[in-house]
Amino acid sequence: MPLPFRRFRPAQRRPAAPLSAGARTARVWADLVEELPDEDLGEHPRDMLEAHRPGGRPECEEEEYLAVVEDAVGRIARGR
Repeated sequence: MPLPFRRFRPAQRRPAAPLSAGARTARVWADLVEELPDEDLGEHPRDMLEAHRPGGRPECEEEEYLAVVEDAVGRIARGR
């Protein structure tokens, strides 16, 4: 017979295991591929910034492209 005032403790969550540098880079890279599926990505997002030539796209699209790539480079540098 169950006890009428029995309390249940909520399940405790374990913190996520830290990712290795390679796994973090792979995650950022996968996000970048998803965001920019038709781009030639090279070996590293920095390569994309170096190969970028202004004026190849409409201005608003170019700003968005640069923001996405710069964010990816920053995330890799910060290790997120």
